[in-house]
Amino acid sequence: MDDHEADNSVDGSTLTRVCQDCSVQSTSAGNFCPNCGKPFEKKNPRSQKMMVLIIAAVAVALLVVGIIYVFQQAAAKQVAEDALASQVAASSSAAASSSAAFAAAQAAAAAEASAAAASEDTERAIRQVYVAELESSIEKDSKARVKKGSLTGPIKRVSCTPTGGGSLDDLTSLTTTFECIAVNETNKDKTESGYVFTATMNWDDASYSWHLGR
Repeated sequence: MDDHEADNSVDGSTLTRVCQDCSVQSTSAGNFCPNCGKPFEKKNPRSQKMMVLIIAAVAVALLVVGIIYVFQQAAAKQVAEDALASQVAASSSAAASSSAAFAAAQAAAAAEASAAAASEDTERAIRQVYVAELESSIEKDSKARVKKGSLTGPIKRVSCTPTGGGSLDDLTSLTTTFECIAVNETNKDKTESGYVFTATMNWDDASYSWHLGR
């Protein structure tokens, strides 16, 4: 995933961006930082590493789904063959035939349910990776604001939590709103405080935007 712009992603021509080289935030329609001249768009090794982890997680999940499916199908086939043998051996027993057919249907349904559950677990793992990338982007933006003097540092970490009843477990939701805290102080009672950011994640195209405040 590409880095995303802070304080609202807009489809217009002028964007507010933070330079990855000099950390200066500027409003520009061009592709180069007006302060240092370096391009705004730059390969993000961390994002590439995250994508490698995503691909690896998907590959492992698909392998698990495949193994589960093969074993379930084999079990269903065995149950069906046993049912057929039972019918041949006792063709006069209609009740036995019906029971075997029901068992075969149950085995097939169990295989399908296992494959669906594994697919959902993979999607949840991918969404966790996207949230980690969102937190990293907000942390970088916060530190840039500290350098400019608009925020007080040091920024220790950023933590994002779904708001408005949203949940990462709800895979039917196409977007989720987050409240993110850029922690800059640990209190005497060991609680933490910091600056609040509001972010929106679009799961459909894996994009996100954020702004300072609620």
